[in-house]
Amino acid sequence: MMSIGRCRPAWLSLRVALVCIIATASLGYAQDEITEAQQQEYVSLATIVGAALQGQIVPTGEPFGWANDFLKSSDQTTFVPFTLSIERTKVTTPGAALYLFVSERGAKATAGADGATQLPMPVFEDAYHLELGAPNAEGFYQVRRGFWAPAGDYDVYVALSESGVPDGTEAKTMMLKKPLSVPNMWSDRLSTSTVILAERVESLSEPPPPEQQLSNPYTLGTLRIVPKNTLDYLTSEDISMVFLVYNVGLATTGMPDVNVEYTFTTRALVGDELFNVTNPQAFNAQTLPAGFDMAAGHQLVAGQAVPLSAFPAADYRLEIKVTDNTNGVSLVHNVDFTVSAS
Repeated sequence: MMSIGRCRPAWLSLRVALVCIIATASLGYAQDEITEAQQQEYVSLATIVGAALQGQIVPTGEPFGWANDFLKSSDQTTFVPFTLSIERTKVTTPGAALYLFVSERGAKATAGADGATQLPMPVFEDAYHLELGAPNAEGFYQVRRGFWAPAGDYDVYVALSESGVPDGTEAKTMMLKKPLSVPNMWSDRLSTSTVILAERVESLSEPPPPEQQLSNPYTLGTLRIVPKNTLDYLTSEDISMVFLVYNVGLATTGMPDVNVEYTFTTRALVGDELFNVTNPQAFNAQTLPAGFDMAAGHQLVAGQAVPLSAFPAADYRLEIKVTDNTNGVSLVHNVDFTVSAS
């Protein structure tokens, strides 16, 4: 995953900054030429975020849902793919405008020497238009994008409005302020991405070009992951998870030597009880393809798809234990989920 170039806003005034934002809007993917009306939508959204950064607006509540994951990126950064879940009744147009601004936690506007308001330098920003498509079975539009940031604590501002409303109609506008702590995945310690629970995993004939990474945030090479919305499953479904393993040692063969174990327990008031253990995964010289080379950017992609047909309706915990056999270091992830009868 590669970082993208971004214009460095002057922030001497909001409109000066918007010249840069609009000129570089949707840097993560190609889009049609931006119309004057769409530019004005960006201006309106950035104005709202600017007011929040100046303390003139205090965001309360969450007008739409937010879910994110963390993956190791390039240039000592972490890639943050995210999903917005927008209730169908809150948007009446087929398209929407979105403005994303990521700043250091607690950053505020300040007064410049000339008395003009200076907003904080963004860690990341983007602006783009999108088609909402069809809502899911629960009645929510889902928007997936991503951004890059070094490890640290941030405030993520997402402003969204209807796009292309009829003349004389005011576009519905929403803003979310989300505090987010981005982990450091560039240390020499064993680590993983977040465990991504997948509704399905699709195979692509070829990976999307790097400039389309932001519009395909859950694509790993030729695998496109569609994240699952909830932790609730039916016995007719599979629980499918995908994650990447980072910062592993190398054996004398020059290959990694990593084991991944999967243990399912049932959860109850009296405590957890072992339910099942699935086959572990091994990543070593015997199982990895010839020519596998982590120095060349090859990645350890782990995960399983487990049918739930034999799982009685109950609450469960999946323990995933990753062990680097080259140095004996281990880490554990726990995923809680619920199974109901179909």
